[in-house]
Amino acid sequence: MSSSRTRWRRAAALVGVLVAAGAWFVSRLQDGLLAYEPSRLVLDRRGAYLGEVPGAGEELGYWPVPYVLPERIVQATLVTEDRHFYEHPGVYLPSVGRALKQNVRNLRVISGASTLAMQVARMQTPGERNLVHKAREAVEALLLVHRHGHEKVLRQYLAIAPYGNRVHGVVRAARLYFDKPVEDVSWAQAAFLAGLPQLPGRMNPYDAEGLRRALKRSHRILRALHEQGAISREELDRALDADLGLVPRPQRMPEALHAVLEWSALARTRSQPISTATLDLEIQSKVAHILRRNLARWDGAGAGNTAGLVVDTETGDVLAYVGSRDFFSEEHRGAIDFVKQRRSPGSTLKPFLYGLALEKGSVTAATELADTPMDMRTENGRAYVPENVSHSFLGPMLLRESLGNSRNIPALRVLQEVGVEPALRFLEKGGVARISYEPDRYGLGLAVGNLHVTMEELSELYLVLAHEGETRSLRRFVDEPVKPSRRLMTREAAQLVRHILADPLARRPTFPAGSALDYPYAVAVKTGTSQGYRDAWAVAFSDRLLVAVWVGNHDWRRMNGLGGLMGAAGAVHEILDAVMPGWRPYRPVLDSFPPPAGATAIDVCPLSGRLAGPECPHRKSEWFVAGTAPTKACPFHARVRLDRRNGLLAGATCAERDVVTRVMLALPEEYEQWARRQHLDIAPLRESPLCPSHPEELEPKVAIREPKGTVRLLYDPDTPASASTLRLTADVTPSTEPIVWLVDGVPVATVTYPHEFRWSVRPGQHTITAAMVHRSQVSQPVTVVVED
Repeated sequence: MSSSRTRWRRAAALVGVLVAAGAWFVSRLQDGLLAYEPSRLVLDRRGAYLGEVPGAGEELGYWPVPYVLPERIVQATLVTEDRHFYEHPGVYLPSVGRALKQNVRNLRVISGASTLAMQVARMQTPGERNLVHKAREAVEALLLVHRHGHEKVLRQYLAIAPYGNRVHGVVRAARLYFDKPVEDVSWAQAAFLAGLPQLPGRMNPYDAEGLRRALKRSHRILRALHEQGAISREELDRALDADLGLVPRPQRMPEALHAVLEWSALARTRSQPISTATLDLEIQSKVAHILRRNLARWDGAGAGNTAGLVVDTETGDVLAYVGSRDFFSEEHRGAIDFVKQRRSPGSTLKPFLYGLALEKGSVTAATELADTPMDMRTENGRAYVPENVSHSFLGPMLLRESLGNSRNIPALRVLQEVGVEPALRFLEKGGVARISYEPDRYGLGLAVGNLHVTMEELSELYLVLAHEGETRSLRRFVDEPVKPSRRLMTREAAQLVRHILADPLARRPTFPAGSALDYPYAVAVKTGTSQGYRDAWAVAFSDRLLVAVWVGNHDWRRMNGLGGLMGAAGAVHEILDAVMPGWRPYRPVLDSFPPPAGATAIDVCPLSGRLAGPECPHRKSEWFVAGTAPTKACPFHARVRLDRRNGLLAGATCAERDVVTRVMLALPEEYEQWARRQHLDIAPLRESPLCPSHPEELEPKVAIREPKGTVRLLYDPDTPASASTLRLTADVTPSTEPIVWLVDGVPVATVTYPHEFRWSVRPGQHTITAAMVHRSQVSQPVTVVVED
């Protein structure tokens, strides 16, 4: 009796163990259809291969199968993998019986009898090829078909099966091998694809032996399709003789590797597996070769790298994106993407400062701006003595010529009028990031490039001018919606700036006729050169394309005098000439940009910008928007009464016999020094002491006019002594009296009218005075602090 109970207990325990083991086994089964992260393929706008971001496990594919399953692929797959697919619940017992018999006889797995559902199970939960795992596959196959149905299991197979070369899924395989949608494959191509999953490593289409094996197997599949009645004899013969249409393995264009990284990173965030970039690889190749050729010209000038963008001005589509001279250059750090690097833009931000001043109404295109030496004082009390790149001055200039010639001093005066903070707010709204509003962070240096920007940001700013004051964001994919535009500048101001940048006469004399800035069609162009020739820029736009080019070095090394005109403008011109004919050729090329709508052309004096008077020897036509035209006549050309004895202005007490009247340049006092250096015949500013209008005012006196108050300067030891100077000027009565300039009590120069001197600064605190040579009068002292 006790032995009987013992046997029952053992049996119960065994059953319990078996039940527990079965429960554990079932709990570990996979009865769901797993989702895999797909790869993202990026094509250029013409459908050429750009790059691909791998999906799950660094594999390619796992793309969804079309809603309507492609009939040819389905039939070829089923005749290859599972002819009885729709007749069994996931396991085909006759095949299992044959396989079991073979495996037992050989004591190892010889035949798997795998149905298509079992293959899905194996791919989803891979493991060792043994009887235990085979049993698991069979159970999971039954569960998959029971839970999801035959069609979804078939879809899963077509989505995840391996087709060689890291590709999973028939949709990606059709694109890889035939460059076509899976719905469009022929019978020959469908049979070829259906055979690959069985031995994808041994049937590599890109290997001669692998291709031979794959073709041989595809022919067997075609004959099986014919035997099954899926295709006719005629279709079989046609498929066996057909050209397979295998396309070469896709290769990334070496000239577009930065673009591949850029677009691949963006593609990761997109849901669709195939993205069409705005990039045009034909244009990309042209631009890359032009940039390399341009860089080779200036290799001796210390230029090591370059970058460029080409943009469709209408849509903002980026058509070419060249990040460096050579991605693989270690010497020049070619892997750095200089399209995204922040660099000094030099003078390329000036047009926007002028545009803001025009919008404000404080200036017109004919406003006179002084291109003469100036001492700028910063908010912290320090002085800044700016220079033009040419280290020369052009005197009175109209705004059009000031911008066209890219003069620094007039631009600083314009920025003073606009204000640094309003200019920064405008640039930030225009897309420039990482702007600091720390007091005195940029100051007036903003006009000459101390706010660093990227090429993308600079391009979007120039698109504002191309779109007459409205924003246009850069676009990377052809299906990307165009972002709504915002107005950043009045239409009239933007149109006028564009008109100036496209005016070749406005660039004279700084940029000679026939330079790379002159075009036979409408192009607005601006160059930029950063301090020390570390960056050379050129940005230009026509009625359909915008091109930006940068030349420089990765380590901010100085180039040997290579600026925007020589270093970058030639490449921009060549790119526009190469791309323009093929871009929207159906549209006539614009010969010139129109002036602002409703503007009126009026003749003005080219020196003063006021209405040309009878004494003006020259005149020019300038455009004025409503309400901004000048109303006063030119004061710079006048009939002047002179004391013939000394050439000074004849006072009211001068006898007529001592007076001569001449037509002369009557320039304001700020131009006096410049005019004398130019040897111009200008009207004197001082009255003759021989016949003054107010004799009682001729009491001897001397007062320092510049500098005023306490001046703080920063001393740069790298700057030549000839350039590290401070202008000293004095008002002296009588004007004929010579004076001596003293620094810390030591005479440094004796000068006569106009009583000016440029003192070479040196570190330390200094006291400056001016004293008359023949009299006892001495000026009040001025303190100058020069900091190391």
